[in-house]
Amino acid sequence: MTDQAQLERRYRRLLRCYPQAFRREHEEEMLVVLTAGGQSGRRRPGLADSADLVVNGLLMRVRLRAPRSTPTVFWAVRLMALGALLELAALVTVVATRGDLTAAIAGHYPAMHAAHIHQLVNAQILKIAIGAPVAAGVWLWLVWANDRGHSWARGLFAALFGLTSLSLLAAVGQRAVTLAPADVIVGAALWLVALVALALTISPPSDRHYRRRGDAGRPRNARPVQPVGASSS
Repeated sequence: MTDQAQLERRYRRLLRCYPQAFRREHEEEMLVVLTAGGQSGRRRPGLADSADLVVNGLLMRVRLRAPRSTPTVFWAVRLMALGALLELAALVTVVATRGDLTAAIAGHYPAMHAAHIHQLVNAQILKIAIGAPVAAGVWLWLVWANDRGHSWARGLFAALFGLTSLSLLAAVGQRAVTLAPADVIVGAALWLVALVALALTISPPSDRHYRRRGDAGRPRNARPVQPVGASSS
């Protein structure tokens, strides 16, 4: 199989994230653009292209419903989608700056054996390679839940914000600012996005969006139940 054929096959797998109706109309056109823009001899899509296709495809499947009439939720769910993309950007950043991280550790800890340094760096990359896609999936799930007005989704997103804050503090405590500044910048951007999104979802104007979801499950003409023995006037 030629390099071009392998690249096209892998792009087709990524495009499965998009709804079937969209693929029927646009898949071939997107394949032409994606494969034409790549370097000759390339067999795999780049991490940035892969992340962009996956996130955009999943967002198209989610079909955001929050109206502009509720701007706090409208922008909050879009910031959450950006958070999912930043989780994947963290993975791309770690891979792209692997050499810089290795050199920084060697400079700060000259007595450390090179094999040990490579082991630490590989362990860090493996941890993020597993955790970043999972975290991105959680962000997208919360996009869907908050967009639909599930009240419990606000609480879960607050918990996610707490975990994001702890992760950033842990990175700073482990001297990541010095050893891996690019990773900290992405982490700080993710924390800021989460903070703004959380503030928007818990703001009073957002209450009607989540209250609407609860009201939808109640019978419109329901009458209050009278206590036994009570007389109706």
